[in-house]
Amino acid sequence: MQLLCSLFFIVYLMRTINLLLVGLLLSCSFVSRAQKDPQLIDIPHEVFVNDGRDDFEEILSSSTELKIDVKRLFAAGVLRHDLVDGKFSRYWEAFNGNWNYIHFKANQPPLLLFTGISYFSDEREYVYIYDLEKEKELFVSVGSLLAFKEHPFTSEHVVFVHKYPCCKSASHHIITLRLLEQQIRTHNRFFVGRDEGDMVGPFFPDSVNYPASYEQLEEKTMLYWSPKIVDKNAFLARSHKNTIISYEEGSLYKTLYTDNSWKFVIMYSGITKEKSPVLHYSNFSYRPVYGWMKNE
Repeated sequence: MQLLCSLFFIVYLMRTINLLLVGLLLSCSFVSRAQKDPQLIDIPHEVFVNDGRDDFEEILSSSTELKIDVKRLFAAGVLRHDLVDGKFSRYWEAFNGNWNYIHFKANQPPLLLFTGISYFSDEREYVYIYDLEKEKELFVSVGSLLAFKEHPFTSEHVVFVHKYPCCKSASHHIITLRLLEQQIRTHNRFFVGRDEGDMVGPFFPDSVNYPASYEQLEEKTMLYWSPKIVDKNAFLARSHKNTIISYEEGSLYKTLYTDNSWKFVIMYSGITKEKSPVLHYSNFSYRPVYGWMKNE
């Protein structure tokens, strides 16, 4: 009898240890997926969106039908947030403040918009846009609404999202959204920066002026992420220098801000095929990049 009790105790102990190990592994896996320390979330929309506005009340709305419409998407299984595998009442209690209607065109039904924290393990915000009639996700990105403006020829609303980094990254994207043929069409512009204190700034000026005309580089020129030449610890554990990449003679750009020594520009073409600590040139042949150039 004593031997039998001992065997039962050993089996129980082994099962307990196994459960603890599984729990530990799951916990480690959860931590490894967690996205912590979002970087440089708040940026001035005036710098990155020409004539942009951030009074989103004009393009967002709500009504008593909003809960019903979100429940329809929930039941269709198209939502990809936490709590979507449980009861809708619990989901709605947690996320009802994240939902709005968004109006791209006055003569068309609005789309459904989710903004804010989407996963409890992720400190970054997200932007989701859904077509209710098709019960379909049209757009998703890390980030937050930055600005909007009215298209001068079509009177539609063009929306801009700021996709910001976390962890050890410094990559930012300004994503332009347009609703064309009931699809969200996007293009984006790029800049780098962090507010952790491990990267030399400033990364952009306080104000800019978007000119109508383009300029061309007269010679191969280096683009920097801050208005100074840094040769040591510009980005801790990543780069000693604050160089983004160089651009070839003839490259198109616009000057948005200038002083006696530096100018803040947006580059449109002519990226050089060379190594960079913050981007890979192959992804930026047609993607505009913000940065600083020496004002010769």
